[in-house]
Amino acid sequence: MDKVRFGLVGIGAQGGAYAGFLTGRGGFPGMPAPECPPHCALGALCDTDPAKEAMCKEKYPETPFFKDWKDLVDSGTVDAVVTTVPHYLHTEIAIYCLERGMNVLVEKPAGVYTKQVREMNRCAQESDVVFGMMFNQRTNHIYRKMHELVTGGQYGAVKRVNWII
Repeated sequence: MDKVRFGLVGIGAQGGAYAGFLTGRGGFPGMPAPECPPHCALGALCDTDPAKEAMCKEKYPETPFFKDWKDLVDSGTVDAVVTTVPHYLHTEIAIYCLERGMNVLVEKPAGVYTKQVREMNRCAQESDVVFGMMFNQRTNHIYRKMHELVTGGQYGAVKRVNWII
């Protein structure tokens, strides 16, 4: 395999960022687009929103577009799938991909229900593919300090957490 062809399921802000990165057409005003690694390529796009479909067909006319993520996975146009969809869909899509031998990167959060995430992880362990979960804030010093404070026991057992961003 010369290049890993990524299929993006969900073309919102995060999916659009991946598409821009994988094609070298991303970036922000006044900032150059990051260079895509030579072993990666955009293989297909998927979204249920007709406006996203129109945007993708204009911005990425050479890239296959799918309205149904199962069609994308089964199309043969991708080697890996990135889920950038509503949180409750991450586990369903990942499990479907893993059961078909497809590599998967799940955006955060991994899922909504612990039971489903455990099932996804079990499926990943039983498959012979690359599986990852994107936790892009795990190295941020603020969150590492919060983790240290909570798990260190200085404040006793945590009873409730409310986090507003």
